[in-house]
Amino acid sequence: MKKILILPYFGRFNDYFYLWMNSCRYNPDIDWLIITENNIDQELPYNIKVINMTFEELKKYIQQKFEFKINLNTPYKLCDYKSYYGYIFEEYIKEYDFWGYCDCDLIFGQISKFLDESVFEKYDKILRTGHLSFIRNTRDTNTNFFKYDTYKIVLTSPVIYGYDESIDGYHKGFAGELIDSGYKFYDNSSDIADVDFRNYPFRIISDCKGTNLFTFENGKTYRIYKESGELLKKEVMYVHFQKRKMINSVDGNIDKYIIYPNQFDMYNDSFIKNKEFYDNYSVEKKGYFNKNKEKLSSIKRDIMRILYEPKKIDALIYRFK
Repeated sequence: MKKILILPYFGRFNDYFYLWMNSCRYNPDIDWLIITENNIDQELPYNIKVINMTFEELKKYIQQKFEFKINLNTPYKLCDYKSYYGYIFEEYIKEYDFWGYCDCDLIFGQISKFLDESVFEKYDKILRTGHLSFIRNTRDTNTNFFKYDTYKIVLTSPVIYGYDESIDGYHKGFAGELIDSGYKFYDNSSDIADVDFRNYPFRIISDCKGTNLFTFENGKTYRIYKESGELLKKEVMYVHFQKRKMINSVDGNIDKYIIYPNQFDMYNDSFIKNKEFYDNYSVEKKGYFNKNKEKLSSIKRDIMRILYEPKKIDALIYRFK
């Protein structure tokens, strides 16, 4: 089956963008479509296509797809548009069986090892996350959101709804609406190293008890962790570094490197097996994360959502129950 992932990106690429591109190259059964105004001054992998477009041009392109005035004042708001890419960019995905969206604050491993063809044959929506999801490319799945009123609220409000990742709640998210309409959904967060940004050490959200280091080795991503005093190594689908500023100390085309908080560095086998090296990056840094600031930001976001919600009383009840 042919698959394509869509990534509109505006603003400066992160310092490890070329490492991300290199990890895409190791997934030959998937194509990527990047829409950006940035100049990519490196040879593109054969499975990545770039469309040069300014943010204002993209905004106009998306606006023509909807009869009401959309709210897209900042590139970050594109997070709420991900679920509609199958409808918005339909002219670019006609030849594909699946389309999807992803982020570039991550490093891919071997995706097909964890999502083989049998998964794509059986399911219509694969994975819940906004950093990687696949959707069956049919007119029905791509326009299913029109059956629900949520998209009008999401696309006219300036606040981020997280519609691409939510699955239940006061409003069904993208996956929730597809499930409600009878489509088949697959998710397995245990295969993903989704790193919690609230801690300095690498703690995975689905398994936050222990700390981790990671390696990229010829197209595969590995998690290094301690269990019963021993360092173990496990392959994962990809590593997601959300909201982390990472320092890149390696070349963009390198095929083997180690990842520790908060840096990409040359691969060193002695580091991987060294418990002291592991322990040095397993200690929390005092003041690394401001919980109060994050809490206030969440409250502000929820209040803004309620202000743009037609059924304000019901939204309040759900928020504070």
